[in-house]
Amino acid sequence: MFLSGRYNHQVDDKGRIRIPAKFKDALGSHPYVTVGQNHCLYVFSQEEAQRILSDRFGEVDGFSKDPRLDAMRQIFSRGTSLEEDKQGRFTLPGWLISYANIKKNVVSIGMNNRVELWDEDTWNKYDSEIDADTLFGGNVR
Repeated sequence: MFLSGRYNHQVDDKGRIRIPAKFKDALGSHPYVTVGQNHCLYVFSQEEAQRILSDRFGEVDGFSKDPRLDAMRQIFSRGTSLEEDKQGRFTLPGWLISYANIKKNVVSIGMNNRVELWDEDTWNKYDSEIDADTLFGGNVR
């Protein structure tokens, strides 16, 4: 699975969102959504979420002072599987909408093995602060 691209859409007043078809096909019928970095949401297929989260946190036992425990609590306590309704929408839980500060307009970006959901204003601010020339050492080609 290789996801890329950027799409603009909206979340309705009940927290329902349409995931672009290009992404929805790769994510499957019950994608897993959780908190991501920079106050966006990460959306994975069930299989990819299980693989990544098991690889990263599978050895954390909760009884040691493992620094990954805090991240694990945030990711798992806020994560959930989404179900598609008859109109092709997914309902985002309120706690995730609040975390990502999503108001109305949403930007979905493909990020290799996941989709990121961003509040449009947050994305535009983040994106405008990135200088691609600096990221690639001045050799963007």
